[in-house]
Amino acid sequence: MPEKVPLYYSIMEVLKDSIINGIYPVGTFLPTETELEKQFNVSKITVRKAIELLENDGYVSKKSGKGTTVISNNIFNKLSNGQSFSSILNQQGYQVTKEHTQFEYMDIDPQNELFPYFSRKCLKITRCYYLDGQPYIHFTHYLPSSLHIPQISTPNDFSLYTYLYQSNMSVSQFDDEFYVEFPPLDILKSLNLENGPVLGRKRITYDTSHHVIEISYARYNTRIHNYQIKSKV
Repeated sequence: MPEKVPLYYSIMEVLKDSIINGIYPVGTFLPTETELEKQFNVSKITVRKAIELLENDGYVSKKSGKGTTVISNNIFNKLSNGQSFSSILNQQGYQVTKEHTQFEYMDIDPQNELFPYFSRKCLKITRCYYLDGQPYIHFTHYLPSSLHIPQISTPNDFSLYTYLYQSNMSVSQFDDEFYVEFPPLDILKSLNLENGPVLGRKRITYDTSHHVIEISYARYNTRIHNYQIKSKV
């Protein structure tokens, strides 16, 4: 018989889901403890334990007398002890924008390295990140073909990992591998480069059953800005 999930954990998951989906945007306050007690019909101790879990995972910051502030909506908070690269760039005063987002289904040849993960078809997403108006990162994401192409009016606002979360594909682990490569000419062109090499990154993302739900490739124009990692202590 499976172990019963504690009530405070269930409440934490509901609040986290609301944060990730923008009901409580970054920079705003969660409802007060009294309001959450009434909303979930639970004790103050249960609410405080749920808030403590959210704080431990880096979603909120609680200050006595000031309330609980949402500080992150990143679903990778539990998987990494560092900030995302885009947030580091924003903190340094750079403007980071997403451009040229495209979705398509792609047929996979049996000799393709993607075939063992997605079989004969996958969903392919490409986009570029611009740094102060200059093309800086080219992304190519490959996802299971069971996912539908999202029907959104502004594709550049699309958030991949929020989309996976909303599609009930909970990310439990990702493996990143960095290397130097000479990318295809179309990717060089998208980065306004005449030649390589560039910094490359391959990411394999797994769900809670350890199934691969994403394989992606990122190419960075480090002639504009080096890749950085900042870890929390």
